Amino acid sequence: MSIELKIKSKHLSEEARIIRFEEKKVFKQYEWAKRQHYATGSNDEYAYYSDPAYKTWESLNRHRRWDVRNENRATFLARAYLAGKDYKTVEHKCNDLVVLRCYIFPRLCEMVNKYGPPAQKLSKKWNIERKRYEYDPELWKEHKKKVAAWLGISYK
Repeated sequence: MSIELKIKSKHLSEEARIIRFEEKKVFKQYEWAKRQHYATGSNDEYAYYSDPAYKTWESLNRHRRWDVRNENRATFLARAYLAGKDYKTVEHKCNDLVVLRCYIFPRLCEMVNKYGPPAQKLSKKWNIERKRYEYDPELWKEHKKKVAAWLGISYK
């Protein structure tokens, strides 16, 4: 098992805690602005969508609930995969297969490759046509098939 993944998992959980704390502070600013709006005698609805505090809160909330949560889940699954645990013992029920296939699965494959045993790591090579680094397509496909089989999802 990778100590780097363990550290990453702890940092992600701390990041979520810190973001939640900052969300509460920013939301109080939004509520204060809303109270001030109604205290002036205005009867029209407060335009929360133009409030910078609300926009900040929404951005922090979306980052915590989508990015950090899914990255933490992918890290958790990568740790379980590298430890040799069965997927069904780690995650008893997956409610959203779309998120698993579209977001978690690619990140899981990347992490397993990055933090896995050195003998099984795939290296990226420069693709001249696409002007970016890429894995060898056949080896990467085999790697993804192994991880997909562990997850119990189909991969072509």
